[in-house]
Amino acid sequence: MLERSVDRRRGGHRSRPNVVKAHLDAIATAAKRLLEPPITLPYPDYMEARPPGYRGVILFHYEKCIGCSLCAQICPARAIKMYRVPGDKRLRPGYNVGRCIFCGLCVDICPVDALSESLVHDKVYEDVPSMDMDPVDWALWSRRVMDEERSPEKPLLRARLDPERGIVYEEAQPASSGGEG
Repeated sequence: MLERSVDRRRGGHRSRPNVVKAHLDAIATAAKRLLEPPITLPYPDYMEARPPGYRGVILFHYEKCIGCSLCAQICPARAIKMYRVPGDKRLRPGYNVGRCIFCGLCVDICPVDALSESLVHDKVYEDVPSMDMDPVDWALWSRRVMDEERSPEKPLLRARLDPERGIVYEEAQPASSGGEG
């Protein structure tokens, strides 16, 4: 029969670890780390550079669109629906960022590359209705996002794994989303 590791002097319970020593060890570790630079991203002063193939919000190039509606048909979240734009004979897609699941199926199916994925994912909106854009609003919004990607307002940092420290952030160059406007 297996014997339990029990301290019989304490009424059958295991002896407790030295709580004071554990606290002192934690304080010593914290003091040692205070002398090293932080390992977290200093957001929002810096932005993290996105890796190639990152799927952010969908960008719309109005002038390339032929109005085929394949993007609206394939969208599993129904984030894209077709609109009739005054003065335009074709239907054009509109976009609801709040519904989008960033799958990229609409980008893949577009026969004329009128849709592209951006490197931006964390946009802020005033209210829920402002997340639902008609084709004209979507095209204008897409141009602003592409401009932000080309020349970001904040420095970009890229994460790198260092064997000694763990994650380390280094300066990075802005990458292009692949979309032209």
